[in-house]
Amino acid sequence: MNTQRLFLAALLAVCAAFTACVTSSAVDDFAKVSAQAATLFPAVAAIPYNSCVAIEKNTQLANVTDFNGSFSFDQTKIASACQVAQDTSERLTKTYAVLTAYVTALDKLACGNAPTYDTNIKGAAEKIPGLNTAQKTAVSGLTSLIADLVDKHYRQKEAAKAIHQAQPWVHELSVMLKDQLPLLVNERLKNELDSLGSLYRDAARFRVKNDPNKPPIEVTDPILITASFAEKQVIVQQERDAISAFETIFVKIDEGHTALDKSRDKLFDKSTIQELFQTASDIKTQVEAVEAAFKPSAGAKPKK
Repeated sequence: MNTQRLFLAALLAVCAAFTACVTSSAVDDFAKVSAQAATLFPAVAAIPYNSCVAIEKNTQLANVTDFNGSFSFDQTKIASACQVAQDTSERLTKTYAVLTAYVTALDKLACGNAPTYDTNIKGAAEKIPGLNTAQKTAVSGLTSLIADLVDKHYRQKEAAKAIHQAQPWVHELSVMLKDQLPLLVNERLKNELDSLGSLYRDAARFRVKNDPNKPPIEVTDPILITASFAEKQVIVQQERDAISAFETIFVKIDEGHTALDKSRDKLFDKSTIQELFQTASDIKTQVEAVEAAFKPSAGAKPKK
C-alpha cells in the first residue's frame, strides 16, 4: 500500500517542507491535510471498476425470468466484462503512486534530509497498464530520478535541479490524471444509472397471472423501487462531486509544480512561499469537497 499513497499528500508535504523554516504550524496543517487526502483517492480510482461490476450485475439480473432460490452472479463474466475498467483503476492509482514517490523524495531533499524511496516503485511502475508512449516516458523518468536522488546522494542545494528535470514528467502525468479520471468515470456512472433504471422499470411492470380469469397480481412495489433508485442517484452524484474535486486537484498539482520550477532558484523567497501556501490552500478546499462527497449527507458542489 506504500506505493499507492497519494501524490496530493506528497505535494502538500513538500509545501510544508519549503515553509517549515517560516512557521512550524504550517507543517502540522499540511500533515493533517495529507493524512486526510491519503485515504481519498483509492476510493475515487475504484469507481470505474465498481461501476462496471454494478452494470454487469444489473444485466444478469435483468435476464432472470424465474425465482428458484439458486441464483448467483456469474463472476467469470463480471471479471471479463470489467477487465478494462480494472485496468483503468490500476492505471490511475499506480500513476498517482509514482508522482507521490517523487514528491515525497523531493520533500526530504528540499528540507535538507537524505531522500529515501520504496525500491519496489520501479517494478510497480513498469506494470502500469494502458499508458501511451509519452506517459511511459514520464513514469520512467520520474522513477529514475527518484533513484538518482538517493543513489547519487543529492543534497538540498540540488533540489532546483531535480525540480526542473521532473517538470515535464509531472506535467504529463498530472494532465493525464485530470483528463482521464472524469472522462472514464462519468460515462460509466451514467451507464450504471441507465442500466439500473432499465432493470427497475422492468421490475415495476412485472406481473404474476395465477388465475387467467383475474387481473394480474403486482408483486413489485414501485414505491420501494423508486426510493431505491433515488438513493442510488444521490450516491452517483456524490461520486461525480468527488471526481470534479479531484479534477481540480490535478490542475493545482500541475500549477503548483510549475510554480516550483519557475521559482526553483529562490525556493525560500517570501513570494514563493506565499504562492505555495495559496496552492496548498486551494488543494485543501478540494480535499474537503471530496470528503464531503463521500458523506451520506453530502451534496454540495466542489468549489472551483
